[in-house]
Amino acid sequence: MQSQTSFSSDKILWETFKQGDKKAFAMIYEQYIQALLNYGHKITQDESLIEDSIQDLFYELWNSKSKLAETDSIKFYLFKALRNKIYRNKEKNNFDVIDENQPLPDWLSEVSTEYSIILQEHEESQLSHLKKAIQKLPKRQQEAINLRFFHDFSNEEVAQLMGVNYQSACKFIYTGLRFLKEHIIYPILVVLITSYFEKF
Repeated sequence: MQSQTSFSSDKILWETFKQGDKKAFAMIYEQYIQALLNYGHKITQDESLIEDSIQDLFYELWNSKSKLAETDSIKFYLFKALRNKIYRNKEKNNFDVIDENQPLPDWLSEVSTEYSIILQEHEESQLSHLKKAIQKLPKRQQEAINLRFFHDFSNEEVAQLMGVNYQSACKFIYTGLRFLKEHIIYPILVVLITSYFEKF
């Protein structure tokens, strides 16, 4: 299989796939399947709905590849498409999607590499404290922080993924981080969170 380093950017990989390259398509699948499964669990706890939606997504991607829009962020494109697919399949099949007030499932195992290193440096009690603090946030704040800091999307991309305007996305992130900053005591994470507030 052609190595990932053969493609200098997401845009080139995506364009190669759109031209019918099966290796590029397989690379996209292998690179993002786990992230998509993880993100699916932020939306619903129904395994069948998640798996069926991902299967539908990749089936439709291949069959309509020449008609797809361009993108320079494959992860963003797939996350948005999966979110829409899950909600459409839910409406069609009456699956149980997580409601607005239900806490999201545990997603601390899915943090970005930078945050994984930081969190691994702390005792289990501190990790448990962070998880409990996050679970106290409203669902929309949890999702916004998850997308912004643990999947590395920009504020603009978070807004698009969540289907809200830019100001609302920023408010979800700001309010959630403010709560965590007040409830997390270990220094490194506090410094990282504080750095976000310096932009305002």
